[in-house]
Amino acid sequence: MAWILSASAIFLLGVFKCRHGVLMQARLRNIFISCILLLALAWNLRAHLPNSNIDNLIDLSFHFFGASLLVALFGFWSAITLLFIVALVGVFGISGDLVETSRHYVLVSVIPALIACGVMKAVQKLLPKHLFILILGNGYLAAFISTFVTGLLIFGLQQIFQISSFGTSDPLGWFLGLLVLSFMEGSLSGMLLAILLVYRPQWVSTYQEEQYMNA
Repeated sequence: MAWILSASAIFLLGVFKCRHGVLMQARLRNIFISCILLLALAWNLRAHLPNSNIDNLIDLSFHFFGASLLVALFGFWSAITLLFIVALVGVFGISGDLVETSRHYVLVSVIPALIACGVMKAVQKLLPKHLFILILGNGYLAAFISTFVTGLLIFGLQQIFQISSFGTSDPLGWFLGLLVLSFMEGSLSGMLLAILLVYRPQWVSTYQEEQYMNA
């Protein structure tokens, strides 16, 4: 019940925070629907780390989170609002388990989005306004770090609470696998962000043309 209440509260807060934001723009409705459907599909194409429990969606297995990319495109609050719908479609729509859906939403949507948002703010504050830095920071670094830190958090939960469904007898292999998966997340997010900046820059909320083009 705690997972469901937490997920619902975060979603409602997200709806409140972005009530005047990009989610209300009718011109972007098709891209929102596309993001939801594509991410829901991607969430069910998962890579499993060594000796992970493949029967549990929140175990030592990972998919393309997409949280960092959505934050770069639409902002933090809009991203976690969309990710809640992704969780309903991609997890509840298949398993029918609200607890599992809520847990998935909190652990591999809200937490990576929060970390990615922090990375993007640090990049914007500390590094010069350059298009390459925007792609590298908001695309690759934010996705890599958010995935890697989330993986470490899940591993920490395993160690602290001795959760058997998180169990692994090969920590080194798991850690190396996490590095590879984080690299894949960062590479895919960076590539997609670069493509969108070229063809649909108006979809990228972290991009301000006057600042980056003048630089």
